[in-house]
Amino acid sequence: MAILPSFILDLAVFLVAVAALLSLIWYFFRRYRKKMVKQHEAPETAAEEKRSPAKLNFEEIKETMLIGPDAKEKLELMRTEAYLDRPTQKLLRNLLENGKGAAILPTYDLSSGFRYKSVESVFDEKPRGPTQKEVEDLLMRLNHLGILEKSFFDTVSACPNCGATSITMHYRCAKCASRQIIQTGLTEHIPCGNIDERSKYNQKDILHPTCPKCGARLAEGEYRDMGLWYVCRECGEKFEHTLLDMVCRKCNNQFTIQTALVREISKYTLDPNREKEIRQNVTSLESLNELLTGLGFTVEMPASVIGEKTGIQHNFSLIARKTGERETIVAVDHAVGDIEVSASSLILYTYKISEVEVDLPIFVAIPKLSETAKRIAEGYNLLVIEGVPQEKEELAMLREVIPQILSKRITEKRPTGFLQPPEIDLVHQWIIRKGKRIDVWRDRGGKFVKRHQDLPPKKKK
Repeated sequence: MAILPSFILDLAVFLVAVAALLSLIWYFFRRYRKKMVKQHEAPETAAEEKRSPAKLNFEEIKETMLIGPDAKEKLELMRTEAYLDRPTQKLLRNLLENGKGAAILPTYDLSSGFRYKSVESVFDEKPRGPTQKEVEDLLMRLNHLGILEKSFFDTVSACPNCGATSITMHYRCAKCASRQIIQTGLTEHIPCGNIDERSKYNQKDILHPTCPKCGARLAEGEYRDMGLWYVCRECGEKFEHTLLDMVCRKCNNQFTIQTALVREISKYTLDPNREKEIRQNVTSLESLNELLTGLGFTVEMPASVIGEKTGIQHNFSLIARKTGERETIVAVDHAVGDIEVSASSLILYTYKISEVEVDLPIFVAIPKLSETAKRIAEGYNLLVIEGVPQEKEELAMLREVIPQILSKRITEKRPTGFLQPPEIDLVHQWIIRKGKRIDVWRDRGGKFVKRHQDLPPKKKK
């Protein structure tokens, strides 16, 4: 009977060992199966990605906007917006036209102190001219964005109350505080020790000066000039150095030279590290301007439009209008990057055209769009141009493409929500890349097709 419990125990151990072995075999079999499935699916996935480039959906775009650009992208976006400002465009154009080394130099005005007159002239939309603060704010902003470089010009005294440099200086007696001070030369009569103003020696006879104290005629070697001194007409005190009071002619504040502000006056030049970028932003759309003008459009560059929903002023690189049976509007924005243009600039543009009624939106990316920006652009009916449109062949293509897009543009209801892709059966994206035209067609489900005829027929309701 003792043998039976021992047999049962051995059997139990054996069964546990078999169960453990089967578990291990099942575990490794599942891992092997998953690996084989992945290896089998990988070529299909790669082929699918190759056939149809990935496209950001609306939720991904919203997520990109909520995350927002990083510090570098934000600065680039602010710089892009600054280039669309009309005074900035005129100022930079003037500097480029004046040649290498052109600088914005201050001049002194008796009524207002140091002024940048060359900058004041670019605010042509202000009939009465800009304030000094508006001018200095523009220069400081462009310096902060890395467009202008600031350097030393001069150091002056300024009012500690308002900061103005329109200041007058006044002499003050150190003894009685009177301002009735004159500057004169003092002469010492050595024999009698008299020290007095030079004019008093000449009171009786200018040709034969005499000492006002002892009456003796001044002889060679018996007197000496003691230089320029200050004399107080109130108390008669003579001193070599006078005290100085300063009065601000802007706010009438009175202060001493010891309490005056020391203010550095700067000059500004184009940042040499961004001269290429500046030139591209200021002059790159000249050819597009001429092309649209030749097509009968009236061009404003840069241009500002008030948003229909928010009432916010939106700046565009270029707005072109043509009047016919109805007004046709072309809105152009462009952005310049060192290597590529980030998604932030394109997202901002799509927001602006959702606020403004536009027949043809054009986005120019110099030198090219980033991959993320391309994916976003695929969801919108944009004409995308990569690079500066200046080659004859490319301009000829645009001259043909633009009227074609405007005449064959699919009728659609403009989006009413923020950054919502149009609800239509077909989206046609036009891209001009490296001088070649690329047509991209996408159906309502987001699937890319070769041409309009590939679309399935509409289902009858």
